[in-house]
Amino acid sequence: MRRSHLSLLLAALAVTASAGCGGGATDSAASSEASSSASAPAAQASGQDRAWMRKIHMGGLAEIHAARLAQDKGSTEVVKSLGGTFVKDYDSLDDQLVHAAERHGVHLPAELSTAEQKKAAALEEAARARFDSRFLKATAQAHKQAITATKREIKKGSAPEIVSLARTTLPSLESHMAMLREVDGS
Repeated sequence: MRRSHLSLLLAALAVTASAGCGGGATDSAASSEASSSASAPAAQASGQDRAWMRKIHMGGLAEIHAARLAQDKGSTEVVKSLGGTFVKDYDSLDDQLVHAAERHGVHLPAELSTAEQKKAAALEEAARARFDSRFLKATAQAHKQAITATKREIKKGSAPEIVSLARTTLPSLESHMAMLREVDGS
């Protein structure tokens, strides 16, 4: 039974990895909108828009760091594969986010906050036997926060380009969360 769960999860990971962050058709629409926005002046980003961009960017930096650790330090192929998927997806999302931030004059931090640095150090220092469970727990918690923030941006954001980016990001975050639940439950 457990083996079939792992096979199912690996198949889901493969599908998600091939689709990329947010899905193929949606990403093209977001890219078209983003490139047309690049030539037109960007709508003013509200405090909500700016807060979401910073939160998702900072969370993305932390997730990329943790996911790279999972690729190197994970004790199971499932965790290593999750790490690879998350690195690819968050790199793609962060590229889109950075470009949108530039167009809207939003400054995004270049490195992890002190709190995120402490969390990263704790994960790095985790014994190999405990790494997988700590990675899964920390990543699930970060995804819950990102999903909540993204839903808030979709409802309360004001800049169309940023709200659109949030809409294309949400399915990927929810897909990641489902993968994390599947792995944690197996």
